[in-house]
Formats: sequence, structure tokens, C-alpha cells
Amino acid sequence: MLKAPILIHIQGIPVYWTMTVIVMAGILLAAFIAGRTLKVVPGGLQNFFELIYIMTEYFLKEIIGDEGAVYLPLIASFSIFILFSNLIGSIPGFTSPTATIDTTAALALIVFFLSHAVGIKKHKAKYIKKFLGPLLIIAPIMIIIEIMSALSRPFSHALRLFANIFAEEFMVTVLLFLLPWAIPAIMMYMQIFTDFMQAFVFYLLAIIYIALSLEEEH
Repeated sequence: MLKAPILIHIQGIPVYWTMTVIVMAGILLAAFIAGRTLKVVPGGLQNFFELIYIMTEYFLKEIIGDEGAVYLPLIASFSIFILFSNLIGSIPGFTSPTATIDTTAALALIVFFLSHAVGIKKHKAKYIKKFLGPLLIIAPIMIIIEIMSALSRPFSHALRLFANIFAEEFMVTVLLFLLPWAIPAIMMYMQIFTDFMQAFVFYLLAIIYIALSLEEEH
């Protein structure tokens, strides 16, 4: 498979591990710089982190309600990590950790187990009613359908992010090899737009899955 050269590659360690560490270090550095010079009127990095916070707080309240505030640190962290992971692939010599199914699967599984854990915590034994359907007579069929539906969520959640980021990186790499610089440069701008959108879609779905587990069964 055609691949762009990787700037940092430690022998014996998967590339996406290295990229993940770089992304995490970059986020910590950005947070340190933003936190060191906090201002009443935010700008630069402070403005970026506050925007993530405000957006996440808004969606949690609108989709889950007041009890959604407890999930703000996790969901906001997801959005920042995924966004930085997506964007690093736009830098020559680097690749996105989210262009690897291992990374996106790990994130999706966290959402999967968390959503069901909070559902069980809130509804306890009544949580099983979500899998039985509206009528007891069709419960044996509905429980199979609902379990298959629940298990498909982390699969589609992980695959959607992985496939989009992997495809965009591969497309830009191919264009760089085959076409003049102008066209790949335009594609890279589109890639950055897709990076933002995919981070938003992933974290919005995470909120929705948690909301579905918390909602009352009628």
C-alpha cells in the first residue's frame, strides 16, 4: 500500500502508539499554555478550549438534561483528543492515530461500556426492559434484535471515524505522488474540514448513546 514517509518511527513500537503519545503531549502543552495566561476576554488557545467546553456543555444539557453535566470532562476530552489526532495527519511526516482501527475501537468501547454502565446504575433491574420491546409476547424476538443493535453501535461508531480519516489520508497521499502540489493542497484544506466534522460526529454520537441509556422506558 502507498504510504507517505513517517518522520518519527521507533522500531518495535506501532506508529499509532507513537502518534498517540505525541498528540497527548501536544494537548497537555496547549492546555498548559492556555491555563498559564487566563484572561477575562479569552483569545487564542484559551478561546479554543472554552469553545469546546461551552459546546459540550450545551449539547449535554440539550440531549441528556441537567444530569449530563457529570459527563462533560470525558466528552470534552474525547472531542479534543480526536480532533488533535485527526489534525496531526495533515502535517507531513505524521499520521493520525484515528486512521487506525485500534484507536477508534478503544474510544468506541469506552462509550459502549460507559453508556450501559450508567443506564444500569440509574435504572438497575428495570434497565432490561429496554431490550424486551413494548409487548411481553414479542420479548424473545425483541431481546435478540435489541442486543444485536446495541453490539453494532461500537462497531459502527469506531468504523465511521477510522474509515473517514484513513480514506482522506490515503487520498491526499496518492494525490501528492501523482499530481502537482496545488490540487493536493486544496484536498488538505478539505481534509482539515473533515477532521473537525468527524470529531464532532463521534462526540455527538457518544452523547446520544449515553442519553439513550439514561432515558426512561415507557
